[in-house]
Amino acid sequence: MPARRPSLTRFAAELGFIFAAFLCGVLDAPVWVTGLVAFAMLAYWSWTRRVALNRLRGAQWATQTALAIAVMIIVLAAAYWLGLALKGLHP
Repeated sequence: MPARRPSLTRFAAELGFIFAAFLCGVLDAPVWVTGLVAFAMLAYWSWTRRVALNRLRGAQWATQTALAIAVMIIVLAAAYWLGLALKGLHP
């Protein structure tokens, strides 16, 4: 089976979620709004990766999913806090 090329649409959508979390920080949005962005990204990720995830079983599925969720939450939290930090620097 040939390797699949990376999807630029998927990349743009995921970058959009990161930018939304960044804007939540810049605009000092309530934390629940940022949580909603995170939940939307997790739902989007699980939907777009469903074929690959369905091929995994048991511990491998749990490990890969947990690692991916942890990375997404770390990236979104970093974007949010970067937005908060930049908001403080802007006059």
